[in-house]
Amino acid sequence: MAESTILAKAVAVQTQEEERYRLARSLQEGPGQLLANAALEIETCLRLMNDQPDAARDGLTALLGELRRGLSSVRDLVAELAPPLLAEFGLSASLQKYAEEFSRRTGIQVVLRGWDALTERLPSTMETAIFRVVQEALDNVREHARASVVQVALELTPDRYTVTVVDNGKGFDPSQPVVPNRRLGLVSMRDRAELLDGNLQVFSEPGHGVRVVLTAPLRQSYAR
Repeated sequence: MAESTILAKAVAVQTQEEERYRLARSLQEGPGQLLANAALEIETCLRLMNDQPDAARDGLTALLGELRRGLSSVRDLVAELAPPLLAEFGLSASLQKYAEEFSRRTGIQVVLRGWDALTERLPSTMETAIFRVVQEALDNVREHARASVVQVALELTPDRYTVTVVDNGKGFDPSQPVVPNRRLGLVSMRDRAELLDGNLQVFSEPGHGVRVVLTAPLRQSYAR
């Protein structure tokens, strides 16, 4: 088996394992914690049912609100696992929808630039990889940046494209060790860049946000 094939398979396996870890963590911190709290709340309400029915009712009402919020969280998680509109309408429309949902959930404004220039469909594997890189970059902004605005820009040339995600958050010192969760995200993005025969760079300094730059070759039939 060619060395390049072995490397590609190793990268794919590593990316899958990282995504499984992130999914397990999201389920544990979100729906898993919610269900554990719900079980405790129900036990408490059952004990109160006879002697303190009003308190039991208040507890169940509060629990209902928590479960509804949990259902919304699960729907958001499903949307992240299955990019909205990607297969049917393409990358630009999916990023627009995802940006709107991301802003709704986090309060962070997402500004899209240059995506209207993408007037043709790219190969599905390429669209998925680009979407996942942007998704991962936005997830890092949510978890680490303390930003209020993030810009996601696309620049097309005759033979290459560049996707830039830049935020106005706190930034970080590249010379210092990267926190584990952010390291996983960076590895995942770089793995996807390699699968696109491209490269991914991250620029930052304390107090000046983070800039993630993905550059990769554009398929020849799209060149203008």
